[in-house]
Amino acid sequence: IGYGTGTFVEAAKITGVADCAGCDIAEFPLPKGVRFVDWDEALASQWDLVAMFDVLEHIPDLGFLGRLKTRHLAVAVPYCRWRELGADGDAWFRTWRMRLPNEHLHHFDRDSLVALLAHNGFECVTLNSFEDGIRLRPGEAGPNILSGFFRKL
Repeated sequence: IGYGTGTFVEAAKITGVADCAGCDIAEFPLPKGVRFVDWDEALASQWDLVAMFDVLEHIPDLGFLGRLKTRHLAVAVPYCRWRELGADGDAWFRTWRMRLPNEHLHHFDRDSLVALLAHNGFECVTLNSFEDGIRLRPGEAGPNILSGFFRKL
């Protein structure tokens, strides 16, 4: 969900995943052999894995997560460290490049992401910030991206 330019679904197809589909707000061209599904079909269908990278923070109503029929869920969101930073959190948040008011509607830290997904029937398998290795800007301190893998209970 939120496939962007289709890089992840293309990689899945190349590695042999037979049924790959993409759902996005705009129907950007998908690689050969990858089908487009609209929002209703994405929620109605059964999936082995749903991936949402840089998506959850943009969706106003996250209640759809409870209706998602998938065995596994992979997510990546901007890592909001406001709570972890304690007294320094407010100053950090004011200048955080991923804050993006009017675009990022939700902000997640480790606890809030796990709690949101647990509330919607998912168990956390792993959380990490491995994407920082490729996404941090020069001179920027991480963690900045929170990635997680979850399984449906």
